[in-house]
Amino acid sequence: MDLQQEIEALKKILERERAARKQAEQIIEEKATELYMINLELKTLNLQLETKVSERTQDIVHKNRELQLSSNRLELLARNLHFSLLMEDENRRIVLANHQFCELFQIPASPEQLVGVDCSNSAEQTKHLFADPEEFVSVIEGLLAGRSPRRNEEIRMRDGRVLSRDFIPIWNGDQYKGHLWVYSEITEKKNIDIRISEQRQFYEDILNNIPADIAVFDREHRYLFINPIAIADASLRQWMIGKTDEDYCRLRGKDLSIADARRSLFRKVMEQKEQLEWEEKLTGRSGTPEYYLRKMYPVKDEGGNVQLIIGYGLNITERKKAEQETKRSERRYRNLIDFSLALICTHDEQGILLTVNPAICAVAGYSQEEMCGRKISEFMPAEDLDNFSYYLNEIIEKGKAEGVFRIISKEGGCISLLFQNYKMEEEGQRPYVIGFSQDITERIEAEKELLEAKKLTEDIAKAKESFLANMSHEIRTPMNGVMGIAGLLAKTQLDEQQRSYVKLIQESSNNLLVIVNDILDLEKIVMGKLQMEHVAFCVPERVETCVQSFTFKAEEKGIQLTYTNRLKQEVNVINDPYRLSQVLNNLISNALKFTEQGEVNVETSLEEHMGSRLFIRFSVTDTGIGIPEEKLAEIFEPFVQANVTVSRTHGGTGLGLSICRELIHMMGGVLKVKSTPGKGSAFYFVLPFEISSITPAQQKMTEVQIDFKSLGNRHVLVAEDVELNQFLAKHILESWGFTVSFAANGEEAVAKVLQHTYDLVLMDIQMPVMDGMDAARKIRLMEDPVKAAVPIIALTANALKGDSEKYLKAGMNDYLAKPFTEEGLFRVIQNSLEPIPHSVHEISYTTPKPRIMETSSKLYDLAMVETISGGDKDFVITMIRLFIETMPDTVAELVKHQKEENWESTGRIAHKLKSTIDSMGIELLKKDIRTLEANARGLKELETVPGLVKKVEETVSACVAQLKNDFGI
Repeated sequence: MDLQQEIEALKKILERERAARKQAEQIIEEKATELYMINLELKTLNLQLETKVSERTQDIVHKNRELQLSSNRLELLARNLHFSLLMEDENRRIVLANHQFCELFQIPASPEQLVGVDCSNSAEQTKHLFADPEEFVSVIEGLLAGRSPRRNEEIRMRDGRVLSRDFIPIWNGDQYKGHLWVYSEITEKKNIDIRISEQRQFYEDILNNIPADIAVFDREHRYLFINPIAIADASLRQWMIGKTDEDYCRLRGKDLSIADARRSLFRKVMEQKEQLEWEEKLTGRSGTPEYYLRKMYPVKDEGGNVQLIIGYGLNITERKKAEQETKRSERRYRNLIDFSLALICTHDEQGILLTVNPAICAVAGYSQEEMCGRKISEFMPAEDLDNFSYYLNEIIEKGKAEGVFRIISKEGGCISLLFQNYKMEEEGQRPYVIGFSQDITERIEAEKELLEAKKLTEDIAKAKESFLANMSHEIRTPMNGVMGIAGLLAKTQLDEQQRSYVKLIQESSNNLLVIVNDILDLEKIVMGKLQMEHVAFCVPERVETCVQSFTFKAEEKGIQLTYTNRLKQEVNVINDPYRLSQVLNNLISNALKFTEQGEVNVETSLEEHMGSRLFIRFSVTDTGIGIPEEKLAEIFEPFVQANVTVSRTHGGTGLGLSICRELIHMMGGVLKVKSTPGKGSAFYFVLPFEISSITPAQQKMTEVQIDFKSLGNRHVLVAEDVELNQFLAKHILESWGFTVSFAANGEEAVAKVLQHTYDLVLMDIQMPVMDGMDAARKIRLMEDPVKAAVPIIALTANALKGDSEKYLKAGMNDYLAKPFTEEGLFRVIQNSLEPIPHSVHEISYTTPKPRIMETSSKLYDLAMVETISGGDKDFVITMIRLFIETMPDTVAELVKHQKEENWESTGRIAHKLKSTIDSMGIELLKKDIRTLEANARGLKELETVPGLVKKVEETVSACVAQLKNDFGI
């Protein structure tokens, strides 16, 4: 039902209501007069009865019955009326009332109880029920004083209702006998009127603001409505209502042919009762042609008869100009393609050529007619047809493909084409592919020659490497002599110039010796002649460090990397920790390389304890591809791998296991392997160690000195959305003398860089609103060259392969993985900032060495926090408080998203929790939080996610409780 029909329906309802109300009012007036006359007759009869009671007893009884019957009828009528009714006599005493009146004015009495009640003060007593109490009283007093009828008076109640009141005076000739009050609630009617008015205004506002000509016509083509877009002049728009296009043309002096054409189209719409659309060309005020798209739409009633015509017009002048410009552009681009030296073609999704430019025809030797309509595969060598099928699948699925095609020319020659093709999709059109290519036949031949030259170069490089390794021996001996003689010479009596010469000789010798030692170390690795170190170190700590360095690589492949320490105490031994790390790093790297799913586990256990010696077993087990039994004896030989496809699939030279075997042999052990193809491998070895009487910390007499004040007072912006990480960065940076500002997201960071000048920006990668990479790109595009060049360092919980390239490509200077140490943060900032001269600062201190987590019942380990704190106990307490205050809310959000199966948000929050869990040393969750993130984001093994979330929730809750208890918070 449209607006007009709704209005007509509402009008009919209102008219019926008014008629019913008028009829009721008439009935009330008649009955009120009848009631009054009956009451007068009753009084007269009562007087007659008092004087003739003995004579006319039966007559009185009869009259009383009639009077009672009339009174009952009147009361019944009053009781069943829909209006509130109150009749008062000339002395303002109630003669009649109904229940509706009592309910309306909240009177706690029945209508019968009100009869005879004096209403002189009723207005004052009930005025509190009305929106304007004083006006209510004043109007009633005025009506009673004037004794003139008043109809349909609106009164507003305090509770929001609206009443209609009628005041009806009762006269008997010239004698005033009282009055009648009739009240009815019209709240719903008023609301309907308001809604109709608002709805009418709503639709008019829409029509007036539509950016097009809108007009409504009656059946005679007279205007009923025009919006301001059609006619801007309000007075003219008002004049047009009821007029026709002919009237308008005469008023404006326009050609009547316009009106005639429109009337002809109007008649067509009336006859066909269907929408009609056409283009109309008019001359604008400036004399230039204007084009309009016109539509007429018939509005029909239920019987299908046209009641109204809606006219719609849109100025399409600009579109017309654009279409003309498009045609000119198409001609230009067609010329560009036809005369381009590039090979350009189009084909459909089946590979059938649609168009080819002259350049293709010149290379292939075919005409356009010979090529169009044929499949590209018809011009390809038979051995390349499989590649063509792969190409079609790729272009359909990805919308883009690039590579090299070979085609056979008409003369039979083989031509190599480097192509970049794109699928194009246009609405209403079948998809097609546009291809760009160039003839690289000569380049292919040149590349073959280059590959041969490259192989020759590599052979020469190997010979050169061997030569340098051999010659380094010969260089080292005379170098030692030169340096020894220079040292002796420096102790003799020399003048100033001679001492200067000797100093130059010593510096040059030292520089040359560094180069020679590097060459000798390379040779020793190849020849197996390395000298082993004998220093004290902690075995679990060394293995833990090796495992942690591969954590992110394991996450990248979705593999679980674990370390199981079965040594029951902290084991401080003497051996070569660096070579042990080299072996473990190589074995772990191989295990991850050849494992596509499952896990890699590193384990240490005590094999034997003999006096002052320990025999410790190391094993690296994976669930990878395994090694065939016949290849187990060969894999430890240099340059040998288990299968020729291994190097092609996984890379590598085959030297790693050979080096590991030699190093383990030099340390007193034997490298062994067990493997089952398709199930995995286990590499293990047992090494002897001397138990150390001193700890690694005692052996290291001095720590590396870092002057954290060397960079001076710098202003740094930290873009980080996790409050715990903000506090961590603030404590570290301010302890260096930096001024620190914060941004909670990338958008805020960009705004702050635009408003202020910073020396450095530490940018978190994953943040709400705008991530760190987008923020870095926007900063690099700023107009102010100083702000655009501000150093930006990425801080991220991701450290996967290829991430650094993405950060650098986004415009960042460097990146640092979370969790980070104070020393690590300083090193990466130091690389991006020039140091302040030493005279500006004096304070430096030793970076505390992180301790390995002690075996205890605690769920947390504050080693990293204590290391970063630099001995500041308040900092540690603040970090603990932040953890207690923020982690439960974050975990609750994680639980919420997991229950809603919002996997993207679940993975994002797990990523956010990862750095905090690492910083607080919650070892129990380190592996699980990474598995949770990987599964949620990768939409894999989702059935494990609820269990992991539950474990995170319970462990964090227990950890918070432990921290509160341990630190009295």
